[in-house]
Amino acid sequence: MIKINTGRLIIRNFVPDDWEDFQAIIIDKESSEYAAYDHQFPISENEVKRITAWFAKGDDFLAVYELVSDRVIGYLALYGDTKGEKNFGYTFHSAYQKKGCAIEACTGLINYAFNTMLVERLISGTANINQPSCKLLAKLGFRKTGESVTSFRKTPEGKPIEFVGSSFLLEKEEWLEQGYSGS
Repeated sequence: MIKINTGRLIIRNFVPDDWEDFQAIIIDKESSEYAAYDHQFPISENEVKRITAWFAKGDDFLAVYELVSDRVIGYLALYGDTKGEKNFGYTFHSAYQKKGCAIEACTGLINYAFNTMLVERLISGTANINQPSCKLLAKLGFRKTGESVTSFRKTPEGKPIEFVGSSFLLEKEEWLEQGYSGS
């Protein structure tokens, strides 16, 4: 069971009752201008309940709960089987973007990954066109390690929606040098 307090937020395991907040996050994400550059999530009540219950069974996907609003405002992902390395991701409802919630939550989870889980490196990726995500990764200290053309979705005609995406890396030593470790 994971529970990380950051001040305004609690990063914790999902519980099945989080499904309504999670559904609002996914509907918001699927309506964003960047939705075409990521895997598609189902938005129906039954599917969201199923995914939320699955998230609740593990530590790979964590709810970001805001104390003031008394709701889940986003989620973080930290997963992978490679020894010492985890994939890192995030999604926040647009109503809570540009308020420092993402940097606060991500910093809390990165500290946990490096100091408690003893992870040595985090990898991430995003579409280059998604500048808010690129800026967040840079602010967190991730460095770009490569670019590739990829596709997660298709047009209504069945043609792949291709885009240039970048891969990013953050190593524990670099993180500690930035001085975030005590946050």
